[in-house]
Amino acid sequence: MLNEELLFVWLQLGNVIDNQRLVAELPFNEALVCGLLSRSDVPLTASDLCNLTRILKSQMNAILCSLEQKGLIKRQKSQNDRRQIELYLLPDGITRYNASHQKTLRLVDLLIQSVGEENIRTLIPLLKQVIISFDKIQKAV
Repeated sequence: MLNEELLFVWLQLGNVIDNQRLVAELPFNEALVCGLLSRSDVPLTASDLCNLTRILKSQMNAILCSLEQKGLIKRQKSQNDRRQIELYLLPDGITRYNASHQKTLRLVDLLIQSVGEENIRTLIPLLKQVIISFDKIQKAV
């Protein structure tokens, strides 16, 4: 059945990404947070990160505590709204994230070579459509 096949492939893809340790220097979710902080033009809050990643607030707090203990991020009260705590990637965080990210990009480049650039260009919009559709379905349920 198509639903079983899709679910199986989806789970396999998740396992490949997680188990291959694409971001070996940091746990996956920590690397994800560092990536979002490094690419953002504005300071992000824990709530922003929860919304962007779909990670629960309690899990996000654990991730942020770990990153802070490692000296990779800092928390700072917002100058615009003192109730808000903004998160910043520190220089060591930038260095460690960038090293990890470059390794990941090399792996992705190998994947593109293996699968073919045209197939990847076709796959990206389909994956985006799946994400959007899944979000709509989850909100409706």
